[in-house]
Amino acid sequence: MTADEYVRRVNYWLSDLPWGTKKELLSELRGHLAELPEGTDLAELGAPEKYASDLRAAAGLERRRGAIAFLRARRPRNLVAVCLVLVVIGLAIGAVAWIDSYQPITFGGGSQDPLDSKPSLGSAGVTVLFHKGRPFEYGTTIHNSGRFTVRVLGVPRGVTDFFKGRLLMSEDQTGRLDERPLERFHPFDLKPGSYRWLVFKGVFACTTGMGGSPRLGYGSISRDAIPVRFSFLWKQETALIPLANPLTISFHTGCPPPQKYR
Repeated sequence: MTADEYVRRVNYWLSDLPWGTKKELLSELRGHLAELPEGTDLAELGAPEKYASDLRAAAGLERRRGAIAFLRARRPRNLVAVCLVLVVIGLAIGAVAWIDSYQPITFGGGSQDPLDSKPSLGSAGVTVLFHKGRPFEYGTTIHNSGRFTVRVLGVPRGVTDFFKGRLLMSEDQTGRLDERPLERFHPFDLKPGSYRWLVFKGVFACTTGMGGSPRLGYGSISRDAIPVRFSFLWKQETALIPLANPLTISFHTGCPPPQKYR
């Protein structure tokens, strides 16, 4: 057994001691081994565990157990390094969770109701009668109430849209909200504090069909929010932007579905 191996084994049996105390005892052991004549059989010192027990008894050190003893036995700089790693991991997890929950897009305070819409009877919002092919236009403003820029990707179409047309957008409306001029939508960056109009312009159409019959009636559909798709760093999400006036489309006649839905 070499001197280094002997020291390593003694170190194992003293692993519960505070790091500074253990370092001092092992330093004394190395000094003692260095003074021995070359070729000395280290077995004469006794088994490493016995030597460690004698060192512990001479110093009046009892065996320590528990979490505190475990931490005190670690090298201080290693503990600091581990703590720093844990802090970095915690911050990273917190940052990821915050980014995943970050949603700064809100209603901007301005909206445009469809042409010919009227206040809904007995409920909030407005109602418009469905007339296939008649011009249809409505929109809302969005506002970035957060501290970071997000990229607005578009407005997903749904099965209850019942119109055909284009999504339009305004220039930055901060401080004015006058809507014009409008241009065809394309993804854009919505900076902190800024406003934009998003406007659908087209005609009523039977996109998926509204069932029913003259005897049973054709019913209506309602929408109280517009979904806006946006991205922030690596995530994409859809924010539901409430309409100032919930919109109801009332069907007084049928709306046969397109051929592909039949």
